[in-house]
Amino acid sequence: MADARKRQSRPHADGGYDRDTTPAIRQLAEEDDATAFENCFAHSMWTPASSASIFTGTYLSDHGVGKEGTGMRKLPPDLTTLPALLADEGYRTACLSPNGYLSSANGLDRGFEDFYWLSKNLGDGGVADLLKYGLNLGSHEGRPLNEKTRALAKYALNVRSHGPGFTLDRNRHNLSYVTTEMAKQWTSKAANGDDPFFLYAHVGNPHHPYCPPRRARDRFRDSLPVPMDEAIALSLDLYGSADRIQRLNAHGSQLTPEQWETIETLYDTEISYADDCVREIVNHVRALNGDTIVVVTADHGECFGEYGLVGHNLALHDALTHVPLVVAGADLDCDGDELVQHVDVTRTIASILGCDHDQFRGYDLRTETRDYCLSQRGRADFDEFFAVNPEFNTELLHEQPFSAIRTREFKYLESEGKSQLFELPDEETDVSDEQPEAVEELSAVADDWVDWTAAETDEAEFTDEMKEQLADLGYL
Repeated sequence: MADARKRQSRPHADGGYDRDTTPAIRQLAEEDDATAFENCFAHSMWTPASSASIFTGTYLSDHGVGKEGTGMRKLPPDLTTLPALLADEGYRTACLSPNGYLSSANGLDRGFEDFYWLSKNLGDGGVADLLKYGLNLGSHEGRPLNEKTRALAKYALNVRSHGPGFTLDRNRHNLSYVTTEMAKQWTSKAANGDDPFFLYAHVGNPHHPYCPPRRARDRFRDSLPVPMDEAIALSLDLYGSADRIQRLNAHGSQLTPEQWETIETLYDTEISYADDCVREIVNHVRALNGDTIVVVTADHGECFGEYGLVGHNLALHDALTHVPLVVAGADLDCDGDELVQHVDVTRTIASILGCDHDQFRGYDLRTETRDYCLSQRGRADFDEFFAVNPEFNTELLHEQPFSAIRTREFKYLESEGKSQLFELPDEETDVSDEQPEAVEELSAVADDWVDWTAAETDEAEFTDEMKEQLADLGYL
């Protein structure tokens, strides 16, 4: 699963995209038993809420992870997860996560027999630790090498190609190579047993700040208006902390055309490296067991100026919620142009594997279709942005928790005391007065699907290392 958005800008004459960013995923989508869904919409615009929806088959207003806007709440104890149900059916289950918002801290490890939270931080024996103190390939701090340490050691040995070269700057490193190597190790071990297995691998590239590994940097270098070192320095300057991202957004993200081209090219380069990782994992797993269902998707996208924003915060614009989805090995018999969401994938996979559950709110893609998609965002703190810029523009934004009900034609946004209707692809002109019937219809859907009054869950318990990692990712 990659942190990539389905890009809508830079259209090609044939209706596609003029940079070949995902050849491996495209090849997977073209297989006879695969379906590429062109209209998949994530349930939120960031990792904790979207991941909780994927695992539980429920919406943000059901599971509450991210409702308060900070991701600092746990998954409710009464919700089960797809990996838990599969474990009950005899599956070995594992998750690889390079993001503290997808961890034991908020309960998203529920149901995984093996859960690996990966870190670049010194306190966790991560990448910087290995680079600073050197490698002992026989042991690590006196312990035998496990999958994590072996993968970290291999990354350190290959840091000049799969990383930024030798540097202790954590923001320049990525954990996608480590995730890939661990996925290969874990599936090899699982395949040696008699039990079926379920692996959830979260490939963190691309995620701001954008610093693509060296082996990928030449792919779109000709499109960069500045040298690569200057481009990466700009990315680190713009996205290096939550305060910097907040300041940029508070002022409407007023970048020059050259700066926009620079960061979008870096982003595309990161996507192409994530595609490499997908190829490695899928090919390895299929060599072990050809009878495997493969799902490739993303938990959210990125803004590059939509609503004057960068990153993934505040809004539910299609730039953030329209994501890729390919399902291979399941023979869904779908056209691929259906409206679809992650809860549908959860429901369908559970049904195929014999562990469907009443909790799941999705549709079985083999037999059902949906007319509406639901994406949600928790509370926002506008005061933080007004403190930076008293003229911060909130006309198209919602401070209270809000829902986006999307059809093929319209997107309806609703929060307490505020609503808007957009006629797609325009997401800036409110047409509520011109389309009262659409407002009535979609408001009724929101009333039927959404209940924000769910009880608050326990506070998440993040370690200092997790908080450092979230700060590196621009969250704290």
